[in-house]
Amino acid sequence: MSKISKTSSPQPPPAPREVKSSPAPEKKNVAAPAGNPVRGSGSTDGFDAPKKAGARQQVALETPAPAASARKPLSAGNARAVAQTSGPGEDGKLTVRVDTGTTTTVFPLGLQARNYIEIRVKPLDLGIAPENLQSELDRAMAEKLADDTHTYGAAMREAGYSSLEEWSKAKGYYGSPSHVAWAEAASARTGGQIPAEWWMKFDPFGGTAGNGPNILPTGEYPGVASRIAMAHDTDWDLGRYFGVGPLSDLRGAPNPEDLGPLGLDPRLGGDLYTFGHPDWEVTYGSEILPPGTPPPQVA
Repeated sequence: MSKISKTSSPQPPPAPREVKSSPAPEKKNVAAPAGNPVRGSGSTDGFDAPKKAGARQQVALETPAPAASARKPLSAGNARAVAQTSGPGEDGKLTVRVDTGTTTTVFPLGLQARNYIEIRVKPLDLGIAPENLQSELDRAMAEKLADDTHTYGAAMREAGYSSLEEWSKAKGYYGSPSHVAWAEAASARTGGQIPAEWWMKFDPFGGTAGNGPNILPTGEYPGVASRIAMAHDTDWDLGRYFGVGPLSDLRGAPNPEDLGPLGLDPRLGGDLYTFGHPDWEVTYGSEILPPGTPPPQVA
């Protein structure tokens, strides 16, 4: 959910869909490198809008170990998906990959291709000692709840929900493959210090573009605007609630309902995410399945 913005920014032109043949991704141990925070002058974050109430595959998240690697089956109810974290690569970025559990027919050959979300991200050093992490997470969660209540409280009551998490679950987004991909990438952004499960609860619409539960037409996977939100939402949260990263000027800023466009509107200065950010690479891709391969199964 690209933060609490009242205005949405112009969307970038649609990016071409990547189609790959299907080499199995290499698995490496995830080292959680401690890099210096990437800071920038005031940037803003603002993405989120209402989703369609259509059913969506649900995926519950297992909390990853901070410096661990690789394939984790994520399940909730009767659905399954797989998240994989590997790296860092030569550029220092960790790679998160989540199979969406869907396929696409590639024309003119008529072959089936498996869809996936791949996010590469450079970890930040939060500067939080391990013994202080839980108290910092509790503080950030309380501040986020206060911001959400101030910004979305009236809308939540009108819609009959007590929280954004409840609303997100009702819409079918919470725990979906795209929500899992965003949360896993947010965890990787912190070098694994903050687990993905926490991120999902912290931002129930994380990785969508619009205004809270009000999602833009292309603001949800596989829409173009959601690719921006996958990176922007994380850095907005880290700037607003932890004071680190390119959007660190958000920390302590008043009027959260007006802060959404930071990082999206060039008139506000600072790092921009509209056409990508050097710390992030977001790919919505497909890989061709060998003939005879069974399609992704729902357990």
